[in-house]
Amino acid sequence: MPGDLDLATLGVALSLVTLSMTLLLSIAAWHAGSEKGLRHWALGNFALMLGLLLNVNQDHIHHGLSVVLANGLMTLGIGVTWLGIRAFKGTSQPQVGPIIAALVVMLLLWVFRFHYDSLAARLGIASLVLATMSLLCARELLISAEQPLRTGYWLAGGVALFCGLGLTLRAIASLTSLSPAVAISNNPLQSATLLGAMVAQIGLASGFILMTHYRTAMALHQLSEKDALTGTLNRRSLHQQATQILSTASERKLPVTLIMLDADHFKRINDEFGHQTGDAVLCHMVARIRLHLRAHDLLGRFGGEEFVLILPGLDTVSAHPVAERIRQGLSSQPWHTEETPVPLSVSLGVACSDQQGYVFDALLGAADAALYQAKALGRNRVELALHPGSDPKDQMALRLLSQFRHNLDV
Repeated sequence: MPGDLDLATLGVALSLVTLSMTLLLSIAAWHAGSEKGLRHWALGNFALMLGLLLNVNQDHIHHGLSVVLANGLMTLGIGVTWLGIRAFKGTSQPQVGPIIAALVVMLLLWVFRFHYDSLAARLGIASLVLATMSLLCARELLISAEQPLRTGYWLAGGVALFCGLGLTLRAIASLTSLSPAVAISNNPLQSATLLGAMVAQIGLASGFILMTHYRTAMALHQLSEKDALTGTLNRRSLHQQATQILSTASERKLPVTLIMLDADHFKRINDEFGHQTGDAVLCHMVARIRLHLRAHDLLGRFGGEEFVLILPGLDTVSAHPVAERIRQGLSSQPWHTEETPVPLSVSLGVACSDQQGYVFDALLGAADAALYQAKALGRNRVELALHPGSDPKDQMALRLLSQFRHNLDV
């Protein structure tokens, strides 16, 4: 039974566990870089550790430290942990909240220790406040989130919920006849609290470390498949996802259209306005293009100022207006610097699986040839891919003419 356990041994064990978890979170925070939350958790755990160390030594030190200050530190520790969770999620952190809660707890405990001495009231007040702070943490964590991050959220949130419910029961027991008003060293509630605190320390620290690990893994995965500048798919990821879409569409006999888009005279933009403006123009292009795409369409950066769009379910007839709207939208909305607008136009080549088949490289080659045709015919236009049976000499002539015009940048 918890009441039969040696309280001093439990106190030492809890101190060691809390110290270990504090060191673990501190080391993780040290190496976390710009990751938000870990420093809050390390600091909160440190305050919690000090409060627990003071609280388990009530028979040896003044109650102003072991009761009043100890519970204030524990309240502050859980409050700072709550701030860390909100920081990790990117929400606001009301810094004054935990400080006010800690001061209120200390004031009430001072009153019910040195003016109206009541052990039941002190246990009830401290338990209710700590339970409220723990339930606030659980509320922040027990939410729908993307896997695998949700696993870390729910582990830490489940532990916080366990603490909140356990402390609520402790408060009820303290304020009723279920808990005898005996010295804290003989109170079975204290032994049960220490055991629960050890479990909670390990569980919360593990949950926070998992949350940080999973977010880092997700960020690395995103970096591996996204273009760092524009946030579009990179070339490798575009090829993989487009191939999957084409395979599924082939089985279901559904059309897929590939559009290749290239900014006109982009070298002039870099030369005249600088590469930073050129990068801003590319991001502006992507934002404008996304306005005309559906949720399941793909947009990837193929290289330089060239982008590839994959439009599942659209054939040549239905995809051509989409390409035309993109062209008109970009030419009518130039990027503006502080001094002057940067003129922008694009050329587009459109190829569909109903003519070119469901092989990504074949669609890409056909759209590329159509793009060259758009460049050769004056830029700022949409061209449809030629039928595979067209004379390859015509395609080669258009490609050479377009390359010549591109090199002259006229």
